Amino acid sequence: MEQTRENTTKPAQGAAPGDRQEFETLLKDYDVALLTTRGADGHFHTRPMALSKKSKSGSEIWFATWVDTQKVQDLETDPHCSLAFHSTENSSTYLSVSGTVEIIRDRNVIHALWEADWKPWFPKGPDEGDIALLRFVPEHAEYVHPVGGKLKVLFSTAKALVTKQRPEPAQKKELDLHH
Repeated sequence: MEQTRENTTKPAQGAAPGDRQEFETLLKDYDVALLTTRGADGHFHTRPMALSKKSKSGSEIWFATWVDTQKVQDLETDPHCSLAFHSTENSSTYLSVSGTVEIIRDRNVIHALWEADWKPWFPKGPDEGDIALLRFVPEHAEYVHPVGGKLKVLFSTAKALVTKQRPEPAQKKELDLHH
């Protein structure tokens, strides 16, 4: 696999270099991420967040939220956070992405990125008084995308049960996304 400019650090032992195009293709399959922040108490706090459909790429991921929330307080104290993506229904693929969040309160940006799907949470639309956008900028990604998909993973697991040997895990890949 060709080393891309984004891969500036060596992957962890057992991990292969990731591919930015593969990462971005995998990311497009997800509508929800688990956002993990670190609170002032030092504990991690995780919650599901709907991804913006208008702006979702390997360069930035957008979310809408209320300003007066624990996540916004956490991110104002420490903008470093992570996103996790997984769906057992469709595949055995997962992505884990770390980066930073910028809290955007600019009404012009909120109007530009407004999505009708957000209306249940923000009934007044983009003019809702306490709406903010979270602009997540990925810095590092780890992902597993098993060749052969879920069927191969199920076969490997069944084979391990019969042979009493560990299943061969899919290769984990790492990708630095610094700009």
